[in-house]
Amino acid sequence: MANLSNLKSDIQDVKEILKITGAMELVATAKLKKIGKKTVNISKYVEKVYEVFIEIISNADRSPYLGSAERHIDKTLWVIVGSNLGMCGSYNSGTHKKLSQNIKENDLIYAIGSKVVSYCNSNKYKIWDSYLNLDVDFTSDMSKPIANKLLEGYLNNDFQSIKIIYQHFINNMTTEPKITNVFPIAKSKKESQGGNMIYEFEPSADEILNSTVSLYLNTLIYGAFIEGQLSEFSSRRNAMESANKNGDEINEKLSLEYNRKRQEKITQEITEIVAGTNAQG
Repeated sequence: MANLSNLKSDIQDVKEILKITGAMELVATAKLKKIGKKTVNISKYVEKVYEVFIEIISNADRSPYLGSAERHIDKTLWVIVGSNLGMCGSYNSGTHKKLSQNIKENDLIYAIGSKVVSYCNSNKYKIWDSYLNLDVDFTSDMSKPIANKLLEGYLNNDFQSIKIIYQHFINNMTTEPKITNVFPIAKSKKESQGGNMIYEFEPSADEILNSTVSLYLNTLIYGAFIEGQLSEFSSRRNAMESANKNGDEINEKLSLEYNRKRQEKITQEITEIVAGTNAQG
């Protein structure tokens, strides 16, 4: 059974940990609010860019970005959005699990975040490249070099497919890993109530496609990064909130045990004093 000195030390250790988890919860909450303001508008913009690009490529004749039954995919590049820091619940592990369920032997990884790099190294996945400069002030201009490198690799046939895995933000309590297919893209089969939708492009759909593909790819990368960060801060805040609650409960139990033992010691000392006095009398 723990003595008073050990209990006092344990209580102090729990208080120190609570200071850290409390500070981390405050930081995560502040960053969550900051990134949350970006995400609302960006998610709508990403959806619209994706929708428009699908319509453009559906009207193109021949394109390296167009999927077909004859197109052989020997190697896929998986762009995995993770974090540099831990202590964020299942944020990273959920994404890692999604990757492990879908990756094939020849596939490559573009790792965003040191946690992704560590996971890939431990599982001997092939890292094609990585990006570790994660920041809450990340902008679309900062994602352009990533998009350009991915596009260059795709056109050079370093891989025949690009997919993104990131944590999709549902609400402050829930996120889930999501896969977005980037290339190649299948033609849209969407129809209106009056029949097939007809679009006219000026210049041609092929010309528009070649001039907008960089915007499309950059938008998807940026959108996945921002939503991933929102999910990360949400998960970390929830994890730290839970840690603080558990810490308070442990601290309360230790304090009760400490006070009980302290009272027992005082009672024992009084008993010994009284017994000694009676013996002298």
